[in-house]
Amino acid sequence: MSTSQGVASPPPAVLSRARIDLTLARLEGLFGFVFALLSIPTLQASADTLKPEWAWGVSIALFGSIALALVCSLIERGIRASMATIAIVFAVLLVLWPLAVKSPDAALGQKPWLWYIVIVAIAAAGLSFPTVGAAIYTVAVPAVFAVLRVLPAGGGAPWLLAVLDAIYALVLGSFVVIVITALRTAASRVDEAQATAARRYAEAATEHAAETERTRVDTVIHDRVLSTLLAAARSSSADDRARVVQMAERALVALQSADVETDAAVERPLSVLADRARALAETLAADIRFVAEGDLATLVPGRVIEGVYSATVQAVVNSVQHAGDGAERSIGVTSWGEAGFSVVIADSGAGFAVDDVPADRLGLRISIRERVDSVGGVAEITSEPGHGTSVVIEWTPGEGAGGFA
Repeated sequence: MSTSQGVASPPPAVLSRARIDLTLARLEGLFGFVFALLSIPTLQASADTLKPEWAWGVSIALFGSIALALVCSLIERGIRASMATIAIVFAVLLVLWPLAVKSPDAALGQKPWLWYIVIVAIAAAGLSFPTVGAAIYTVAVPAVFAVLRVLPAGGGAPWLLAVLDAIYALVLGSFVVIVITALRTAASRVDEAQATAARRYAEAATEHAAETERTRVDTVIHDRVLSTLLAAARSSSADDRARVVQMAERALVALQSADVETDAAVERPLSVLADRARALAETLAADIRFVAEGDLATLVPGRVIEGVYSATVQAVVNSVQHAGDGAERSIGVTSWGEAGFSVVIADSGAGFAVDDVPADRLGLRISIRERVDSVGGVAEITSEPGHGTSVVIEWTPGEGAGGFA
């Protein structure tokens, strides 16, 4: 992990479980629709063996569910439900297929049209069902097809041919489900590792700020206190001793000032937060735009600055990790004078649905909102898939946890 100005660089953006799921869903919708289109000649060739209402019903149900899944994958809404619809519709039509043929004799020698999209249905089950459910579906569908294949309504094929067709579907379907499961598992592990890295980075940034403050205090002690002690040891006249007394008084004032500045309850100028936010932007990425407006000399409790800065670090780290390459990012600090201030962290990246964030993902709830709440501020997170994310942190003086006494 590289460093810049003593702060660890955040981990690079990687493929997450959400991206893997979306990519697989779009591939399933696209190739499923293509497979369905390629099977139209077979459907037309066997149309004479089907009852007209069933021929239309089967076509509309399967083509409609596949088209719905493709649209849902493109708009990133209802993906799991649409994939489950494909799997369920296919299984129902497979079981009811004997009712679709005009007569058993008319279907002899004809392979059911459903055979040509059986892999599409298994892949849809792998994307929408839990692992165990997908495994059961992968085995059950080829088995049902084998039974249907030997029936007159399914073409009256020999058992050997029916079993070979079932094994083909089972092997290919199992491979598809295994690939889907392996990709999802790997992506979930990457997400966990990335969340751990982000948490450690935020901790490192906080420790870096504390270490910088300790270094400043140590410098005061070294430059003022030790020099005063050395001067006292070397003093040999009344003038020297008077000079040492003055140095000691100045050293005490400097120490008191250091204690005051490190006391989180003491008011500090808002420029301290602005400077740290600017340094954060320069440290994380060169393309983060920083803007400061208003009277930055306004005094703010030190604990408010610390809390807001910690939340700002997490918001920027989240943006660097999840917004995607090429996203425009900005940090803005605006002073309202005695009315308070605001910090806005925004990007034009991938965005997300705030209401869909699982409860066990603590980045938003603890790393940002609760840190701001603990100092009497308010954090509002606005985001939409494809339209970026904005985190607005506001603080006003009052009787809250971070207000003026």
